Amino acid sequence: MDIDIEQCRENDKIKKIISNSGLPIKHIKLLLRLSDAIYINAINYNVMVEDNRFILLLISSKPDNKTGIFNTISLTNVLFRLKEIERNNDDLSTVCELKDNMLKVTIDLKT
Repeated sequence: MDIDIEQCRENDKIKKIISNSGLPIKHIKLLLRLSDAIYINAINYNVMVEDNRFILLLISSKPDNKTGIFNTISLTNVLFRLKEIERNNDDLSTVCELKDNMLKVTIDLKT
């Protein structure tokens, strides 16, 4: 996944990508909620939507902005939100993996 630095800095650009993804409204609302949680917890991130797959790339915590450096509380808050979304929606499947010092979160949407 290419990292668009400008996209990482502007939550509105990320929300536009999610809103224009063509996914069902239910999934768009969930992903926007997750996006807000990431933004509120001051994590730099990027998104990509491929068919029924949503890929989040968590890059770093602000203000350090060093790739792979995260504030533990912020990251925990985001992962907890992700866990809650997956628990309450059995049409989602989530996988997290470390990739190049970043956390790649893949959410498969069963539509």
